[in-house]
Amino acid sequence: MNERIGKGPWARLLASAVLPDEGSSLAERGRALVRLGAVRDLVVTTGAVTGRVGACDVTIGAEPVPPRIWAAMTRSAHGNGPFEAAVEGREQSVHLEYLMTADWEQPLVPRTTALARHCTCGRAGGCEHLAALAYAFAQEIDRDPSILLRWRGCEAAQEEAEPGMADAPAVIPEDAWEAGPLPAPRPLRPLPTGAVLKRLGPSGLRVSGTDLAELLQRAYASFAASPRR
Repeated sequence: MNERIGKGPWARLLASAVLPDEGSSLAERGRALVRLGAVRDLVVTTGAVTGRVGACDVTIGAEPVPPRIWAAMTRSAHGNGPFEAAVEGREQSVHLEYLMTADWEQPLVPRTTALARHCTCGRAGGCEHLAALAYAFAQEIDRDPSILLRWRGCEAAQEEAEPGMADAPAVIPEDAWEAGPLPAPRPLRPLPTGAVLKRLGPSGLRVSGTDLAELLQRAYASFAASPRR
C-alpha cells in the first residue's frame, strides 16, 4: 500500500473525511495520481476547493464556518500561544478542532456527510479524481495550514471583525432618549416586630428546649418595647 499523504492533524482529518477508507484501492489510486503530478490548477476559495485531475474538473465543497463562531474562537485564543497560532493559520491544532466540535458542534474539518463532492467523470460513489484532489489539498494544508481556514471562510470572517470592537465603549448619540425625573420615594411602611422571623418559621435549632426563632422573637419584642436612648 502506498504511503499516506497528509501529516498534520488537519490534513489527516481532511483526507479521511473525503475518503473514510484510506486503505482502499480507490484511495491508493488517488495518491498515485498526486505523486504523478496529475492534479493541476488547485484553487482554494471560501467553501470550495477546485482542481483539474487528468481531463476531469473536480470540486470539494463545504459550508463556511458561521462568523460568530469564528469570532468566539478568535477571542478565546487571544494570549494563548499555540491556540493563537492555530487561529492565525500558522499551526495545525487538535485543540482548536476539539473546541469547535465540542462547544459549537461546528468542526473545523467538516464531517464526511457535510461535504459536497463533484467530478465531471460522473461516477457514482466517488472516484480516484476526487481522492487525488483531497490528497493534493491535504498536502497544501501541511505546507500552509491557513489554506484550510480560507476554505472554511475563517479568514474572511476575521477580516470583517475589527480588532477591539468587542471591548469598545458604547457611543451614545446626542439625540438619544433621556429618562424623566425619578418619582419621590414613598415613606417606608414599618413592619411588625419580628415579621421576618414569622415568615421564616422555626429554625430547627433549640436552646434549652426552646426553638431559636421563638427566643429571638422575644428578644425583638423586648427591644421594641424599650425606650430609645
